Amino acid sequence: MIKKKIFTIVVSFFFLIYVLPTPILAFGPSDNKIYQGIDVSGYQGNIDYEKVKKAGIEVVYIKSSEGFSYVDSHFERNYEKAKQNGLKIGFYHFVTARTEEEARRQAQFFVSLISKKTVDCKLAMDFESFGNLNKQEVNKIGIAFIKKVEELSKKQAVVYSNAYSAERIWEGEITNYPLWIAQYEVDKPQNNGNWKNWVRMAIYRRR
Repeated sequence: MIKKKIFTIVVSFFFLIYVLPTPILAFGPSDNKIYQGIDVSGYQGNIDYEKVKKAGIEVVYIKSSEGFSYVDSHFERNYEKAKQNGLKIGFYHFVTARTEEEARRQAQFFVSLISKKTVDCKLAMDFESFGNLNKQEVNKIGIAFIKKVEELSKKQAVVYSNAYSAERIWEGEITNYPLWIAQYEVDKPQNNGNWKNWVRMAIYRRR
């Protein structure tokens, strides 16, 4: 059986962006259409994307990279196979930066890898391992990464986070970005902190 995380996803494609006109209290989706999707990396090995497609999956978020130079072992294969099977594609980068300048360098690396790929979904920042950074430093690094990604790619971005960090770590400017939140065994994400909208409903099961 393929190991994969399955989730219900609400995707704002960069050519169909829904923007909330004014701040609201409700924690709502950034788009009204809901897609079934998975996120993948080399950890899952060789995925049979024909079976994925037949299972009703429509979107795949692919890990492309980590840090300054690491390319996921299945990045190219996941991209080609997902594309061949007609799945919509997004990419994410695992951030390890400890300064704003390092964040911008990692953003450059990320965008360089995906610049010639078909990208249907917002580009995702996976920043969840903070080491000894304080909250202020985490937020400065996160916003530096996202802004550089958007500047270089001309595409919009999304923040991946677990529920704890979404509520207690992230704050300020970065919460203007949609939240891709990991919450297990629930139908929809809780209202986390100051976030206005989300692009992915919580993961509801694993295989």
